[in-house]
Amino acid sequence: MALNDKFTEILSKRTIRRTTGICAYQQMYESLSKADQKTLDDAWAKNYPTNLIVQALRSEGMKCSSDTIRLHRNGTCRCPKE
Repeated sequence: MALNDKFTEILSKRTIRRTTGICAYQQMYESLSKADQKTLDDAWAKNYPTNLIVQALRSEGMKCSSDTIRLHRNGTCRCPKE
């Protein structure tokens, strides 16, 4: 029964992600504190390697992947384009 609950939970999160129109990276970013968002923005501005950013985020308990960050960084993720 617990496995069924997990499937339901995972599927509901996927549905939310699809209806919000933003990628997993942006959702993770929005969950950060303002101070952590600024630190991450600074890392982008300093052109830190994706693997370094992933390592830092994972050390803070964030779930992310290099591919997710690369897609967002390159503008090929599902986030609305300006």
